[in-house]
Amino acid sequence: MRIFKNRGDIYFSKSNKQKSREQSLLLISLAVIVVFTVIFTAGLGLKYHFSAKEFFAPDEEVTVTQNIADDDYLVLPEVSGKTNFIFTVTKEGELLFAGMLQADMDNVAYKTTLIKPQTVCDGESLAEIYRMSGINGVQAALEQMFTTTFDFYVDIDKKSFESLYDDMSDVSFPIVNEINYKDESSAVEYSVKMKAGEQKINGGDFVNLIRYYLDNDMCQAAGDLMLSSLQQHINPEFNEEKDELFTQLVSNSTTNITVRDFSIAESAFIVLTNEKVGVGVYNAYAEYSENEITDSSVRNVRGYYSK
Repeated sequence: MRIFKNRGDIYFSKSNKQKSREQSLLLISLAVIVVFTVIFTAGLGLKYHFSAKEFFAPDEEVTVTQNIADDDYLVLPEVSGKTNFIFTVTKEGELLFAGMLQADMDNVAYKTTLIKPQTVCDGESLAEIYRMSGINGVQAALEQMFTTTFDFYVDIDKKSFESLYDDMSDVSFPIVNEINYKDESSAVEYSVKMKAGEQKINGGDFVNLIRYYLDNDMCQAAGDLMLSSLQQHINPEFNEEKDELFTQLVSNSTTNITVRDFSIAESAFIVLTNEKVGVGVYNAYAEYSENEITDSSVRNVRGYYSK
């Protein structure tokens, strides 16, 4: 029993007050939902011009364009195989130096070795062998020494080589120490004068530097210069100019590379000249004891040119 203090007092139980508060909160929530719904509906109406047809029609196709270079979508051709080359650079019938090169498409890499003309092969120097039987004699002697075979040969004179080199642009190469050298004992004399530091190398510089490095038993430096030239010359621009360069090569050298061989190599050129392909380089330089390549070096170089 509850006693009221004054007549007419109204009693609200505690439970009824709590219910009243909950009802108020519910009404407020409903009001917020209704207001939001009205705003949202009005927005849709404005967007679709209060047309049910436009509302239910599918959205127009939207194309998202990404700024991606076409090369990112380029599918490179599959390449494989190893091809060995031998080349000689000469002047007036005298061998200046010989070179060996492998295009290893199994591993997408270059391998190169430079050989000085004084190199003794089976009792005779390469220079003497060249005088007697030309590029074919040099090829046979090096094939026997390294127990390998060369698929292609190129015999080119100094002037033509330098012109071809220059047409592919100069090459940046670091000269470790200043060079001031003059050779007066060779059948074809030469001189080199260069400051230390990064230098621009043209065709004439290349030939003289290779000769200087080989004559002074710096075969590793000679190989580095050769590889730097390959890396900087075999680029996208080369791929655009290669037909003209090939014509220039076969017109000014003795070679067994045919137009068909050149065409077959198209896939290899695409891969090697693509900037997104990491082409490996290997300097398989020879080590000498006087004018003979050491036995251990012969075995090491032989491994690079095996197929």
